[in-house]
Amino acid sequence: MNTTAVTCPMRSTNNWNNYGFYLAMRTLTRVIFAASALTAVLGCSRAKPVSLAIEGYNYTNRYISSVTVTDEDGNGSWGGDVKLSTPTAGGGGGTCCVLLDSNTKRPVRLRINWVIGRIDDAAGHPIAPDVRREAWVSISPPFPADPQNFEVHFYADGHVEAAITRWSSEPRVKLPEGRRERR
Repeated sequence: MNTTAVTCPMRSTNNWNNYGFYLAMRTLTRVIFAASALTAVLGCSRAKPVSLAIEGYNYTNRYISSVTVTDEDGNGSWGGDVKLSTPTAGGGGGTCCVLLDSNTKRPVRLRINWVIGRIDDAAGHPIAPDVRREAWVSISPPFPADPQNFEVHFYADGHVEAAITRWSSEPRVKLPEGRRERR
């Protein structure tokens, strides 16, 4: 007598292995999709660094011929020159750029290098040479919601202060009108 065995297709050993493989792959695909979606959401929530204009305020009696701002990783930007501040404005225009992650929770530490310009006599001969200086500044969050400026304030006693602002600030030191810088 000829008999053929009829088996349930899901019960054969080979199909159970395929079904197990299918379940494992479906689970793996779901895990990968969930991880990708989470990464995309977290990646989008991080702010891109913002570019801040470097603005100088010079409360000394000498022209500053060059300013450079450098972060701890060595990324630097030249901030131009800084004339003497007036009673109502800083001495430097905004030059590009210091990059800032405005969502950072830790203080930002930056190195400021500047050159105090030489002084010449009436005939144009130097009587005081260029003077190179360096200082580190730390700026602590929170930062303004829409920061635009990185202000550097140069004081007569040689110290430097910095601030991150939305708008250009009034000078911190009110200097007399008609004051002349020494060049």
